Amino acid sequence: MTIEQRKISLINWITNIEDESLISQMEDFKRKSLDELPKEIAKLLELSDTAKESDCIAHTTSKGLLGRK
Repeated sequence: MTIEQRKISLINWITNIEDESLISQMEDFKRKSLDELPKEIAKLLELSDTAKESDCIAHTTSKGLLGRK
């Protein structure tokens, strides 16, 4: 199984989880993983998680977001 197939399989599994304690454990794992990132990146990810969708800018590439060709 390729890594892409494994990711899709995990996403499908996560989507069907209804056990709150398991979801909480996964959120804890995510937070612990963020602790290993540089603080600036972790802060940007936290801001992204809390941003209102109406305040977001749709983009498809970093070059497009920055207006570069």
